[in-house]
Amino acid sequence: MSEVILAGICLKQDVHEFDGLMAECRALCAACGRTVAAEITQQSESFDRKTAFRSGKLQELAALVKETNAEAIVFANDLSVAAGQRIEETCGVRVIDRTALILDIFSLRSRTRQAKLQVEMARLQYALPRLSDPGEEETHERGGSYRSRGSGEQRSAQIRITYRKRIRQLQKQLAELEKQNWMTENRRSKSELSRVALTGYTNAGKSSLLNAMLRENAREGLQVPEKDMLFATLDTSVRQVSSQGRQFLLYDTVGFVSRLPHTLIDAFHSTLDAARHADLLLHVIDASDPHWEEKARVTEETLQEIGAGSIPRIRVFTKSDLGIHKDLPEGIRVSAKTMQGIPELMNQIADTLYPEEETLICHLPYSAMAFLEESRRTAQIEILEEGEQGLKVRVSGPKVRLIPFHAYREERYEQDSMGKV
Repeated sequence: MSEVILAGICLKQDVHEFDGLMAECRALCAACGRTVAAEITQQSESFDRKTAFRSGKLQELAALVKETNAEAIVFANDLSVAAGQRIEETCGVRVIDRTALILDIFSLRSRTRQAKLQVEMARLQYALPRLSDPGEEETHERGGSYRSRGSGEQRSAQIRITYRKRIRQLQKQLAELEKQNWMTENRRSKSELSRVALTGYTNAGKSSLLNAMLRENAREGLQVPEKDMLFATLDTSVRQVSSQGRQFLLYDTVGFVSRLPHTLIDAFHSTLDAARHADLLLHVIDASDPHWEEKARVTEETLQEIGAGSIPRIRVFTKSDLGIHKDLPEGIRVSAKTMQGIPELMNQIADTLYPEEETLICHLPYSAMAFLEESRRTAQIEILEEGEQGLKVRVSGPKVRLIPFHAYREERYEQDSMGKV
């Protein structure tokens, strides 16, 4: 693991959030394999986008780099191009701001082709305004050649053209993938299963919760990887689960983070579709986190920003086995480790998704088997008994879709039998 110096500027309006911001940045460093060798901070009335640290603090930072032999400086703040370059010139090591750090993590975590393309596009969008290098004399133009006779182009201008061309190519490839994903989701939607998306701050316990729900369904073989790390996974996972005989699709989405860079929101547009198109959101909150309120607010703001603010949601407070804070608002307390609250959560999901459902006990003749198989797409069917004349089944589903079953329901069946006698 490489060693870095963690630096931060505490503005007057951010005093209450600054400690949390630095703690999160430490976790981000750990998530991409960097060890914080030392930390340095400065309080300031305003943020100077051209200089960041004042001159005295900048010299102190340069001395700290030499003392620790750090390979890079990580800023908890987002830096302007000029500020980052000035610090690099003074300290002689690479400077990484918060957005670049998150991009590094996303590069390490991306697994699918779609995620890799999205990360590449985000990197190019981030790099575009940073191509002008004061170390080079931009007034010196590249000499003409047999391919480019005449004035020539500045090196950075030529790279910008290359980057923009590549961004257009990536946008085209991602559009094709989104079309393929839409076709896949369209096939899923034909099953008429409702969609539930796990959303929340990164490392709140979404993947652990999904795995606990799979265990409740005795489907351990379909579990997803889980790690105690920020942005442990970027790729959306989907599993089919059931509660009270009613099935739904459960999506595990990428975690949110405070001040999520817009380049990442834009690049991961399709990845966030799982939250946008859900019928129900589970807002997962780490109940053991002393800063849960701020992180819950960030999640709500991000959901609004991506167009998912009006979707119904259930607040789920995870890690309750670690101890929870007092005065938590309304929600379900669960523990993926002890399975506390998982059955209650599953029942509430089913009740929320299917409030107008009913359950019937029916007697179906063998001549109605084709109807029975066709109905499995829209209803949950459990065979209770097999007899000489047909099957006794329990049918659950939306009332409007169970109307054809009323002719076979147990009460009606008994009345018909009595009439025949």
